[in-house]
Amino acid sequence: MPSLRGKILTTYGFSKAVLLVFALVVFADLYYLKTRIVAGEAVTAFREASQEVRRDEKNLFLYNDPASLDELIVQLKAVEDALREGEQAFAEIASPAELGRVRQLLLQYRAQVLQYPSLSVRARSDQQIRIRASGHELSSLAENFSRRERAVLAEAVHVAGRTLLAVFVTVLLLGIGSAFFLVRQVVRPLRELESQLDGVADGHDQQLTLPSKDQEIQSFVHHFNTMLNRLRVQQNQLRHHEKAAALGVLVSGVAHELNNPLSNISTSVQLLVEDGDSVAPELRREWMTQIDGEAERARRIVRRLLDSVRQPKLNWQANSVAGLIQASLALVNRQLPRGVEVCVGYAPERALWADRDRMHQVFINLLKNASDAGATHIAVSAVESTWKDSMPRHTDHLVGEVEPVSKAENVLYIQIDDNGPGIAPENLVQIFNPFFTTHSAGDGTGLGLYLVEEIISEHNGCIAVENRPQGGTRFSIWLPLNDAQETT
Repeated sequence: MPSLRGKILTTYGFSKAVLLVFALVVFADLYYLKTRIVAGEAVTAFREASQEVRRDEKNLFLYNDPASLDELIVQLKAVEDALREGEQAFAEIASPAELGRVRQLLLQYRAQVLQYPSLSVRARSDQQIRIRASGHELSSLAENFSRRERAVLAEAVHVAGRTLLAVFVTVLLLGIGSAFFLVRQVVRPLRELESQLDGVADGHDQQLTLPSKDQEIQSFVHHFNTMLNRLRVQQNQLRHHEKAAALGVLVSGVAHELNNPLSNISTSVQLLVEDGDSVAPELRREWMTQIDGEAERARRIVRRLLDSVRQPKLNWQANSVAGLIQASLALVNRQLPRGVEVCVGYAPERALWADRDRMHQVFINLLKNASDAGATHIAVSAVESTWKDSMPRHTDHLVGEVEPVSKAENVLYIQIDDNGPGIAPENLVQIFNPFFTTHSAGDGTGLGLYLVEEIISEHNGCIAVENRPQGGTRFSIWLPLNDAQETT
């Protein structure tokens, strides 16, 4: 399995190997230039010694000084030594025939010079001509060799420069390639991982995906997702504990909600018992009507309490979104006060897998809640979207099952807007809590929105509430749209 460590070490080793090759090429170039310089020094020594021979030759002929003869012999020895020591250098710039001619000239020149003192004055003149001819030829060959060596050295410098430039460009390109490799194989996956972590922190994503197959990233993603799953399990457990704790609130809530109608019934019954025979029929009928109304009110409270705690088996079926909304509106129209206008906007014909009756309860509770809060205009709209495109900017007031919605390919996004007074900011965080209500005692059970959140969660959806900038409240609902939905 590939790993970030392996990629980094491989790139590091590769870069070191490239630098080593570059250093070896530079060393080889420098060594080659050094050999050419040494060869040039040998050729230069041969040329300079040849020039000294010509000067000593001139002194010998001008002054006929025996010391000049000795000096000439010494310089001839220097020429021969330079030729012998630079044999390899001369072999690279001269042909064997030319080298043979040089050796022959040196022998011939030496013999002519050594013979010169023993000749007569007349013979010396002819010998001088022969010596000068041999010296001139030797000097010409030395100058020719020197020019060739300078040309070879210049070419060597040029080749070394081109080689170094080519190797430098190659090293530079390999370095850029290594950098791109690290960016693509190491930096980019880490940046994607960082972006996903930001998404998780902002609530956009529910888990990390694998940006690469590297061992370290796979291990990190696996352990991070495991941690997230455990946190979600703990959150669910905490939520269940909170619901269990709410049972205590349920008891007090039941006592509080039922106390008023039972107290009214008790008072009316007591009056009937004590003064029933002497009370006028109209007043008795009023007390009986009050008893019946308060009993009905108690029955409604009990029914709503039972709806909030029981877990009915859902009847999953495909429902037209537009038909579901219209049917809910037809059911709630008679329960809304006069003057409340409900406007239903665009709704897709896409089928939604849901329990029809439970979803009716969601719309009925939300519409009645808006009208009870004082709204006179309510707008309902639904579109097919994605979680990424429709998710709320802030998730502080988002409740329900976010993970199934975020994983769904498409979601049904429902908005219910009203022009009411809105919700106080300090109440937004409690609006879906059981028994929380802003109404006066006896006017509500505080279970309507709690039931809405429960039903949306049963359908693997989530719901959010916010105050609109132009006034009023907006409830947003997200439900996953699946071609085949599991029903449990």
